[in-house]
Amino acid sequence: QWYQRRVREAVVSTQSTGMEEQCKPDTPEEQVENEEVSRLNRVSHELFDKLADYLQTELSGTKDTYAMLEELNGIALDQYTNLNHSTSQIKDSLHDLDVKYKLLLPYLEQLNQLDVSVASLEQATLRLDAYTKVLESKFKKLEKR
Repeated sequence: QWYQRRVREAVVSTQSTGMEEQCKPDTPEEQVENEEVSRLNRVSHELFDKLADYLQTELSGTKDTYAMLEELNGIALDQYTNLNHSTSQIKDSLHDLDVKYKLLLPYLEQLNQLDVSVASLEQATLRLDAYTKVLESKFKKLEKR
């Protein structure tokens, strides 16, 4: 807006405003020259008006782009804040699980020892069963004699 006013003021200041020129009768050459000057003034006004409109459109587009970028930055900030909150919750949960695991670790070791003992007893039972079958077959052989 301000640059449109400045351009118009510059163009108007270049026009002749003297009263002495208006009082003299114009010769045909002066009339052609005045018409040419008038036409040039009109064309220059149109040029500056269109240039001002173009610049205004460009500035408006840039302003809209910056507004959109500002909005996107706000959305990204919200997303990062949510991710930070989620990460914090996951970290706390993992810490709690680690504490619980450390509390259960002695019991888990006892279970492992019990499992080893049960496996050893199972092996002993299988050997004892096999030995019992051998003894039983020997006993039956001796009974038959």
